[in-house]
Amino acid sequence: MIHIRSRAYYFRRCKKERPTNIDSLPTDLLFEILLRLPADHLYETAMHVCQRWYHMIHSHAFINSQMHGSTYGLLLSPIKAKALPLYVTADADGGIHTSELNHIPRLGVLATCNGLVLELDDKRYPRLANPATKQSFLLPPYPKGCMYYQFYCGLACSAASLAYKVIAPSPVYHSAPLRQIDHGLVVLTVGVDESWRNVEVHHLPDHVRRFFFDKAPLTSEGFLHWGRGRYCATMDVEMKVITLSEAPYQYHESNYYYLSTGRCVSLLVACGDLSWEVWEMKAETGEWRKALPNVDLRAEKCRIQQLAPEDGAVPEPLGWVKYPHVLAFAFYGKQCRHCISYNLDTHQLDSIELPQNYTKRYAAFPHKNSLMWLR
Repeated sequence: MIHIRSRAYYFRRCKKERPTNIDSLPTDLLFEILLRLPADHLYETAMHVCQRWYHMIHSHAFINSQMHGSTYGLLLSPIKAKALPLYVTADADGGIHTSELNHIPRLGVLATCNGLVLELDDKRYPRLANPATKQSFLLPPYPKGCMYYQFYCGLACSAASLAYKVIAPSPVYHSAPLRQIDHGLVVLTVGVDESWRNVEVHHLPDHVRRFFFDKAPLTSEGFLHWGRGRYCATMDVEMKVITLSEAPYQYHESNYYYLSTGRCVSLLVACGDLSWEVWEMKAETGEWRKALPNVDLRAEKCRIQQLAPEDGAVPEPLGWVKYPHVLAFAFYGKQCRHCISYNLDTHQLDSIELPQNYTKRYAAFPHKNSLMWLR
């Protein structure tokens, strides 16, 4: 009887001296647990639990760890249409998940980087926003002439200074008659510059400088890339130095698809009906290497034809849902309510249904949900 009472007293004492609630966890363990939560849940719910959680979630160490630990998905934004961007992600098994970001850019997304989105406000001024935290930061207006090419802007983070840079095309005209004679770039360091500064691009060939006015650049870690045909111009946003590289094969330019993985830029080269080679660039040197086996959809031709908006429509590479495992394709032409995703590991083909208010044209960007903000 004495032995039983002694054990009961011991367990009651342990229960009092060793609380099991989450507040008793060590700081480093709580840090790792909170990192597992999505950015929007952290910002809207978790940081309001207590002061300890609030200060931890707002710390530089936590924000950087959460951003670097987040995986890239694919952000789809309709061009010139007020609609919620669609965020497409893949889980560890390659399963596709879609969600609408509770944030409507006025004229669509212009660029993304580390969870930040470059967009236009109601007065067509550029601004940065984080859809997860609902924060926004208004930038100085574009220089005269740049606003006509605002959909060809880029956003990147410098690897050295961790400063965010916005790049915009800047045309130069004759006074009379009005005629474009030069193609340039201007840059803005967010939170530092009060005006846009010119970037030296005169060493580049004329046909390469026109790339800046043809399409928006792709963003990778510390670099921006303008790819067209067999040429790709790469800019180190810290040094503002632009180099030119040549793609590995000299196919017709319509067979080249430059896509950002978030961390680097990839190139898909059509090498047959529903088949593409995948190459990857090392941005520091401009060298291309064969990254993956060919993406081959020929075995799925019948199912692709069922999803196609019109007879004979061929899917074109749209973006990486999860590099190097899941790749998304789109049908262009008539309005289509579906994209398709292809798992390069399991060879599984899935359909991605688009919202009803999507237009037939939309842009795709690598994106991650993060707490990143400008401090």
